[in-house]
Amino acid sequence: MQAVEFTSQPHDNVVDLPPELRDWNGRRVRVILLMDESGKPPSEPSFRAAALKTRGFRFDREEANAR
Repeated sequence: MQAVEFTSQPHDNVVDLPPELRDWNGRRVRVILLMDESGKPPSEPSFRAAALKTRGFRFDREEANAR
């Protein structure tokens, strides 16, 4: 038995499968439903670029290499 976890929002008593599980259509599956108690959809991780202010910074190669 293969186990797969995904999130979905049921509608009209139907749970949609993600596109990568398209070949599971018509197959017999076992379903366990767990309701997200937070009430909020899960947040997707996001990457934010770091911004550094370097105005006035003096780089000394000799000092950096000495470390």
